Amino acid sequence: MEFASYHLWSQFEPALGWEDTHCQMQRGLRWTQPARSDEIEQLPVTETIWQKVGKLAQQGVYEFHQDPLLLKHPSGCERIADRLYLYYEIATVRDRVMQILRQYQADPWLLDRDILVLNRGDEPIPPPIVVEVDGYQFHLLAAFDCIVRSIDNSIHIIDFKTGLAAPDLRQADVYLLACTYLYPDRTPVASFYNLETMTSSQVITATDESLAQTARKLAQIAKLHQQQLQAYQTNTDCFDRLFSPHPGTHCRSCPVNYRCTYSTTR
Repeated sequence: MEFASYHLWSQFEPALGWEDTHCQMQRGLRWTQPARSDEIEQLPVTETIWQKVGKLAQQGVYEFHQDPLLLKHPSGCERIADRLYLYYEIATVRDRVMQILRQYQADPWLLDRDILVLNRGDEPIPPPIVVEVDGYQFHLLAAFDCIVRSIDNSIHIIDFKTGLAAPDLRQADVYLLACTYLYPDRTPVASFYNLETMTSSQVITATDESLAQTARKLAQIAKLHQQQLQAYQTNTDCFDRLFSPHPGTHCRSCPVNYRCTYSTTR
């Protein structure tokens, strides 16, 4: 069955303000030309600093709630840092994540919340949700950072962020749609919480109309993605036309630039 997710949506269409750095060929290389095992062994994992900070910060919050006594321990942040092997990271990453850990220890805002889901961020892909739109079914994949239950029995989806970039509201739309299937008897809301600046976005809600629009958009993406993959399998010479390149300075941070003939880093 075809699938869709926020991640796939972002590969099709860039977030507002990121149009100049968006490249369809990255999606094509990821889905039609997987790396060989020897390439995986020889090439380093290309993670940007902000990706590492975000990943480690989420893991730190998770570890604190696995062992809440560390929230009051004078060396709690250092013990979490050990668990994350933080001292092996470059100074920029280490310092930013340690600051986040100290801030969270001083104000553990999740501590008294009714937490339904709190993920470490490196779990396997969750089971798919079957969504039907106008007689068409597809699998929806949605991995949540955190879900808490509010006192009115509604559920609040919280997505962790770091850095200064504005969050992509499409991510909240996808999560709200997913939660209507996972928690059909509860009203979902969503927000983004920046672990670095300790600020929360406005609460995002959904209507029946907006949920239907999101579902239709994801269905369209699931269909088109599968059609393009099948077209490539039929005629591999059409790769460049199916997944148009857009090279530029952003090639330096592309995780598949070593397999792209258009990359400016080659």
